Amino acid sequence: MSAIAKLKPTSVWAVFDRMSEIPRGSGNEAAVQSMFKAWAAERGLGCKQDKVGNLLITIPATKGMEKRPAVLVQGHVDMVCEKNSATKHDFTKDPLKLVKKGDWVSAEGTTLGADNGIGVAMGLALADEKGLKHPKVECLLTVDEERGLTGAAGVEAGFFTARRMINLDSEQDDAIFIGCSGGQDSILTLKNKKVALGKGLVGRKVSVQGLLGGHSGLDIHKNRGNAIKILTRCLLAVREQVDFKLASIDGGSMRNAIPREAAATVAVPEADVKLFKKLIDAQAARIISQELKGVDDGCIVKVGTCKLTHSLGGNCTTRTLTMLDSLPSGVLTMSLAIAGLVETSSNVGVVSTDGGRVRIVCCSRSSNTSALEGLARRHRSLSAMLFDRCEIVQEGGYPGWLPNTSSVMVKTTAAMYKTTFKKEAELLAIHAGLECGLLTEKYPDLDIVSFGPNITGAHSPDEQVSVSSVAKIWTLFTRTLAKL
Repeated sequence: MSAIAKLKPTSVWAVFDRMSEIPRGSGNEAAVQSMFKAWAAERGLGCKQDKVGNLLITIPATKGMEKRPAVLVQGHVDMVCEKNSATKHDFTKDPLKLVKKGDWVSAEGTTLGADNGIGVAMGLALADEKGLKHPKVECLLTVDEERGLTGAAGVEAGFFTARRMINLDSEQDDAIFIGCSGGQDSILTLKNKKVALGKGLVGRKVSVQGLLGGHSGLDIHKNRGNAIKILTRCLLAVREQVDFKLASIDGGSMRNAIPREAAATVAVPEADVKLFKKLIDAQAARIISQELKGVDDGCIVKVGTCKLTHSLGGNCTTRTLTMLDSLPSGVLTMSLAIAGLVETSSNVGVVSTDGGRVRIVCCSRSSNTSALEGLARRHRSLSAMLFDRCEIVQEGGYPGWLPNTSSVMVKTTAAMYKTTFKKEAELLAIHAGLECGLLTEKYPDLDIVSFGPNITGAHSPDEQVSVSSVAKIWTLFTRTLAKL
């Protein structure tokens, strides 16, 4: 047991510490779910698993609460796997290295997985806490949330019995969340040609590094740099004077994370090598000094040498860079109903090259269904402009969760927050996909509220969770359950 597991409340941190020893990137949750099945068996708790891998662990009601309606406590076990380029870590087999600095817990050079491991830990910790009062609790531990909420989408009707739900996947401890945006992914594949490198061309690698990145929903309004878009703009600015050939372009790792790094290899005419670097440096300097200053000051754009044997042929360089430049990315509209809330956004999250093919993954979000449909159509229109040279697949669509301020769960939680902390909690909607919307599709009568501790830097190696905030939310969580 590490020092982290001894933090207060110990029942919560012990579960989180145990989770952190097991790799649990999206799509790789089998081992951690097996651990939880064994954990439930050790305590004599009911446990079942559905066909997509979600677990339902049942914690019986405490004495005197047996006749109260059950409560569903929900969180996802998977995490975004991001690391700094200098960090040696294999997310398929290495445990996370947890560290505590002051009031914050983080992981060395990688994402922490507090999103949403700390919420999962809170739900399960109820089983090890003595002296608490709560009705029957069904802990729904979903899989594959970060890649498109497919675990929640696979939950079948009848899997759980509760009709009151607490989602523990929020990241601001002075707010109670009552709604979220819907989302739609677009995967575009450019069918380019790969040709042998001609004479008089030399290889150069252009890389963008040092950006903050972050969650493509929660952090999109902060105007942080997108490494893929910055790299594309630098290359297009140079192409106006230097006729280089693109060989590859790769960046980002998750559709729902703002890309922190990206790199392209290009074939440059020998006579234009110095001009190429000069133009890249000039364009990068403008972006860094005029657009990223005070927002993403760590951005670095480098030009280095590389060996190339092939490049993209014909007009594939123009086609690829123009497509990347044209794709919408960032905040598109703000909500008129809720001040300060982003209504619609899109994130060019990943680009990768495989031979001549270039694959681009975009993650779009909106609390406005019509706007989300329009944004999806916009991606299709851009694809259609290239006729048969671009394939588009749109998957991972999920509904939003409509706010209901008259909800019993919302009113009970808000009242408990005020009683406990002597102030009002904000009632907010979130510009991110929570599994609440998908679950209400299957269970229309489900009454939901969402809250959680302060987490910063989610989906990036800067992710951290506040120890004091975990204690605060644990108090709210357990007192709300006792009231219910």
